[in-house]
Amino acid sequence: MAKLGLFSLMGLYDRNTSPASVLRTTVDTVRMAEDFGFDVAWFAEHQFTNHSICPSSLLMVSHCAAQTSRIRLGPAVLALPFYDPLRIVQEAAFSDLITRGRLVLGLGCGYQPYEFDRYRVDPSYRHQTMLEAWSILEQGLTSGVVEFHGERFDIPRTELSMRPFGLAMPEVFVASSHPSIVARMAEGGHTPFMSFGHRGLPAAKAFRDLIAERWAAGGGSTEMPLAVQRYIYVTDDPGDARHAAACVRDLARAAVPLSTVRPTRDGPFLRLMPLNDEPPLDDFLQTAVIGSADYCADKLREEIEALGPTHLSCFMGFAGIGRRETLASLERFGCNVIPQLDGLVDLGGSNVQDAA
Repeated sequence: MAKLGLFSLMGLYDRNTSPASVLRTTVDTVRMAEDFGFDVAWFAEHQFTNHSICPSSLLMVSHCAAQTSRIRLGPAVLALPFYDPLRIVQEAAFSDLITRGRLVLGLGCGYQPYEFDRYRVDPSYRHQTMLEAWSILEQGLTSGVVEFHGERFDIPRTELSMRPFGLAMPEVFVASSHPSIVARMAEGGHTPFMSFGHRGLPAAKAFRDLIAERWAAGGGSTEMPLAVQRYIYVTDDPGDARHAAACVRDLARAAVPLSTVRPTRDGPFLRLMPLNDEPPLDDFLQTAVIGSADYCADKLREEIEALGPTHLSCFMGFAGIGRRETLASLERFGCNVIPQLDGLVDLGGSNVQDAA
């Protein structure tokens, strides 16, 4: 069975929407997700463009800790090459304290060249840097002390005041298919985090199989856990559904400027252009999970049965969709989709009907 996560990118593609409104809507969706029995609320972090207004996912974790009581909270993901490891281990420890043990960690190595350029980080070392920073993070959180001598970092013995005795490592999800990083996941039994966005189920199966192959090569001794992220929007209105598909298409288009060191943009706003060989809008409508509650439930049931995830991350707050529509879609998902996935999703004992 798959536990449910709510993923928030906090994008600002609509110039008529304020950052304050994006923040308020995000917090309200997290509260609603908690009511519906979601296990984790995930927060992305990106810098310097409207793709995301959140530069620090741990700040969002700490902010939402006071707004919630049960749902776990996590960064998706901490791009470790952008951080001083001693700084991030302290911030993670303090976030775990603020959340009263509800912190979950999503880790990654970063992928946007412009962020590497502005942080003055050499991307050619990102995998090695991530692995060393991950070791430092784990050492500090579990022992309360950091002492590390590697190729990228050399840290003398340093005690952590907010975690003096160490505690259990939070659950770790990792967004990478790099062989050395998947091997590290396999060694510790950590969860690979994959997204297939606007691409269909065959592409997702191929990506899942690639990660599983590298998991086995890395010595994975147990069945591989898997987190899968999907674009989901629940509506009975065909026009609303097509608008949601257009928002998914914008996310696909944004990947082009975000893959360059000098993204084309107007101020902080990415300049979105049609993709080379861009498929018609109907293709985006069909490959994402967009439509009526019955349709979304059927599509998710097919994907869960095909991929076997242990975690389903629901990306539901597309930039360009209004606050009212975003909350209505999540409410439909909780009231009308989740009950149809009985036996496939794990709500941790929460009662969906009571939440509704």
